[in-house]
Amino acid sequence: MQQIRHTLAATLMIAVLSSPVGATESAVEPPSSPLEGETWQLTSHPSANGPVAVIAKAKPALFRFTAGRITGNAGCNQITGAYRLDGTGLTIDKNLASTMMACPEPLMRQEQAVTAALPSVAAYRQIGDRLELLDASNQTLLGFQAFQASPLVGATWMLEVYNNGKQALVSPLAGADISLEFSEEGTLGGSDGCNRYMSGYRLEGDRLTIGPIATTRMACRGPDAVAAQAAAYTAALGTVAGYQIEGRQLTLLDADGKTAVRFQAPATPTPAE
Repeated sequence: MQQIRHTLAATLMIAVLSSPVGATESAVEPPSSPLEGETWQLTSHPSANGPVAVIAKAKPALFRFTAGRITGNAGCNQITGAYRLDGTGLTIDKNLASTMMACPEPLMRQEQAVTAALPSVAAYRQIGDRLELLDASNQTLLGFQAFQASPLVGATWMLEVYNNGKQALVSPLAGADISLEFSEEGTLGGSDGCNRYMSGYRLEGDRLTIGPIATTRMACRGPDAVAAQAAAYTAALGTVAGYQIEGRQLTLLDADGKTAVRFQAPATPTPAE
């Protein structure tokens, strides 16, 4: 009997010693990069006179770090490349890929400054919701802030009233179906009752600014009032400086806090039981 006990003990000891070390840990995924899991909005970039803020009234320049790659835009083209992290050391591949879309000259200059700075990055510093990409001398090259999801996104806003430019709030013409939608990427668009329109927007707390508005060039059908309404509506959007949301109603305010445009989001239909 004692011999059997010794044999069992020896067998158990051999089984324990022969088990692969860390077998249970192998199923645990390594932690992801501390830069991942956020969308970073560019706030500053280098210039000949030192760091400068990004262009206002343009769509946000957003970047993400995902699985060893950085992707984003500096306000114009999409940029992508590889990155490597070593502690707080950060290197970004010099061979960045980019789309080749032409943009207004100020945005092109901003993009060139950002793409020139990215390969010079040597480290990063993160303080709360702010991120700085640093050069080899520990000087800030690019500044970012964690991008906050917009409360404006997720609904198709339908026009109720707009300022006609004569300090009067008027309802749209019957059947106009003027709409507005916001995207997380900082763009907006919709129908002005005649053409499709698009622009960029910038959100800071309850402040909202909308960039220059571009429209398609279709001829408006119907009376001249349809084209006049489209022009007055897009002009009202250009005066926006803030917003309020109450339930399903969105009010865009001008710099004096007066209503520039007001929208209503259609009620979500209740599924039939």
